Amino acid sequence: MESILGLSLPFKDPILIFGICMVVILATPLLFERLRLPGLIGPIVAGVVLGSSVLNILERGQAIELLGNVGLLYIMFLSGLEINMSQFRKNRDRSLVFGLITFTIPQVLGTIIFRYLLGFDWAASILIASMFASHTLVPYPIISRLGIMKNDAVVTTVGGTILTDTVALLVLVVVARGYEGELTTTFWITLALSMIIYIAAVIYLLPLLARWFFRNVSDGGKSEFIFVLAVVFILSYLARAVGTEAILGAFLVGLTLNGLIPERSRLMNRIQFFGETFIIPFFLIFIGLLVDVSVLASGFTAWIVMISMLSTNVITKWIAANITRRIYNYSNAEGWVIFGLSTCEAAATLAATLVGYELGIIGDDVLNGVVLMIFATCILGPSIVNRFGREVARQQEEQPYEPGKAPQRILVPLANPSTSEILVNIAAMLRENKSEETVFPLTVVAEETDSENTEVNVAAAERLLAHAVVHAAEIDLPVNPVTRVARNPASGIVEAATERRVSDIVIGWNGASSPQQRIFGTVIDQMLEKSTQQVWVCKINHPVNTFQCLIVVLPTLIDHNPGFYEAVRSLKHLASQLGASLQVLVVNDQADRLQQHFNEVAIEVTTSFMQVATWQELRSYLQKTSNDTNLIILVSAREGTVAHERALEHLPQMLADLQSSFLVLYPSEKEARSFGAFQPQYLPDILTEERVLLNLNTLSYEQTVNALLSTAIDQQDPRHNRVLKALVYDDVGYASEILPGVIISHARVQELKETKMFLGIHPQGVRHERAAQPVHVVVLLLSPAQRTTQDHLAQLAEVAQYFGHVENLDQLIACDNTLQVQDWFERQKTM
Repeated sequence: MESILGLSLPFKDPILIFGICMVVILATPLLFERLRLPGLIGPIVAGVVLGSSVLNILERGQAIELLGNVGLLYIMFLSGLEINMSQFRKNRDRSLVFGLITFTIPQVLGTIIFRYLLGFDWAASILIASMFASHTLVPYPIISRLGIMKNDAVVTTVGGTILTDTVALLVLVVVARGYEGELTTTFWITLALSMIIYIAAVIYLLPLLARWFFRNVSDGGKSEFIFVLAVVFILSYLARAVGTEAILGAFLVGLTLNGLIPERSRLMNRIQFFGETFIIPFFLIFIGLLVDVSVLASGFTAWIVMISMLSTNVITKWIAANITRRIYNYSNAEGWVIFGLSTCEAAATLAATLVGYELGIIGDDVLNGVVLMIFATCILGPSIVNRFGREVARQQEEQPYEPGKAPQRILVPLANPSTSEILVNIAAMLRENKSEETVFPLTVVAEETDSENTEVNVAAAERLLAHAVVHAAEIDLPVNPVTRVARNPASGIVEAATERRVSDIVIGWNGASSPQQRIFGTVIDQMLEKSTQQVWVCKINHPVNTFQCLIVVLPTLIDHNPGFYEAVRSLKHLASQLGASLQVLVVNDQADRLQQHFNEVAIEVTTSFMQVATWQELRSYLQKTSNDTNLIILVSAREGTVAHERALEHLPQMLADLQSSFLVLYPSEKEARSFGAFQPQYLPDILTEERVLLNLNTLSYEQTVNALLSTAIDQQDPRHNRVLKALVYDDVGYASEILPGVIISHARVQELKETKMFLGIHPQGVRHERAAQPVHVVVLLLSPAQRTTQDHLAQLAEVAQYFGHVENLDQLIACDNTLQVQDWFERQKTM
């Protein structure tokens, strides 16, 4: 087939080529996912089919080769950027061990096999073995999509990439120079010095340049994105110029910029979107275009070379992954993920192949065999990672929340458009990775006697909220904007926080002093007096991603505050998100006791402690350490609490006068209780006879809930319709848990004096949009709003246990009276 629709093959028109590539990038992942295969494989297979050896529609021209190489560098950059640096530093010994194992075993066995079994000379044998001793993180987009980038085994594997690719490329340089007879002392000295200078420049100079740029250039994020791209590719080129390969430069840039680009930021969102939807797919198409399947029919040599390389690669990488899994006690699924990530060949393998071919060290058979091996491993690796990565993700999801972590709801009162983005950014960083709760941006409008003025003020507040909502969308942060009219702004904030059961309030302060203020000013001071939530008062002068160290000040006896544990967790989580270290200053208290509290929170952050004798000594220290790279966090205490001191009230203004960036954290005043501290009420006490309805024949789930609610809340009661709609449509604070044949809708309700449970039996079954099959048992669990979320969820867990045995559900559905229902519940208790 030499033409299609009058166009000669392969296509030459760049617009048509680009359009075809876009169709491939769009359609093939969807098709392969429908076939239950990783979508990542789709562009690779499409590249083979459209390439010169099959349909001959596309050729490996300059444009596709350029985008392919860019995509390869982008994968390496992303893998360095998304790694958890605290966990990486903790795991560096593991990464070193894994890197040595996964390089040494393939290198040694590969050299022996190709030298003594296949008869290659030493130079070719060493070079070929180095091709599969290294690995390329082709399946990394799958890891990113599954959200397991920070898994211990993944971090170990990604860290091992540094060693394997570095050593493999050094082997390439040494073999090439040795083959040319240029392996002199001058070569070794030049290579070592150039690499030392390059690495030092990237590690020490790049952060200075990046921080300066992020602080001084602000245009909505476009310049930041272009700056990052420019740095990645220029420094990748310089890596090649000093004698190594560009992929190592891209990886090193990712590691260096890791702490400056938070996981939840507009810039990170754009980097990931651009790479995963556009650049990386071109690299996958490029891999497919490299494959020439016709060589498989030309003779047995290519088959022998390919099978030898592929089998040696797979077997040795599997051995290395299993040795590492056993040494560090990883799960079986984590072991397979290590194997899937480390078995893919592309970057260093391509570099070694092309250099060896140009120098004549290897011939056409090895070249074709290598390309086919790359294709095979790029199919195998993603398939394994996709399958077992899901298991690792599921294992992570099953790890229990700490009691105080659910649910986390953050309220962000806004008053100044210039600070709204910073406050939303801080809320995004404080938000837990597993949280499904939205963030609530809030504007409070002063109530006036003239309703027209109030409406004008509400419209202005909505414009402020719109700006915050747009920014939240850019950083992929779910928000639920709130506008409130109140006579007193502080009361409006507190009431909004109470109604939405908020756990954290993030509010800004301009640092201005006034005669009326006690600490911050009228609104914030009143809000602190009336609220019990954890409160963050923010005075930030620089982008939050430019801070390297969080200096935390702990006053005497602050750990006696009921919300101290949650405050510590929030501090360590914030430091982890920023990639910053924690320096804790303990004022006139025992540092060892407080350090133990920090150690109990299982978040890996580099933390140091220092004891300070007096407040005056603390002020002197803060004045000396106040700079653009340190964020000071004062953990304060409300008046009347055990840790409160008058000195705490003067520190914020002192820090504002120093032009320091700082946060003042007021821990929650709510009693923190674990699930185990609450004894759920006995079920018959909350499920009384009048709230059990049998043989229901309602036509919809809403009608069913309405019938049940009517047994306890009169339909004329204003609460009835509000609770009904909220339960049916899963409004904020209301949720439904779906079990086979059962739905449990639950909530905490204002003005409810005691916990109530409702049970409805529907023999024919009623439909619910989230249930795959008809629902026969409807349970409503309503708790008083005054009860803590932990207590409510503990009661929910108690109720849910009764419906864990699906095989017994038919007996409940067949019950004719409430006595039989009670007997059914009693039987479940013994199972």
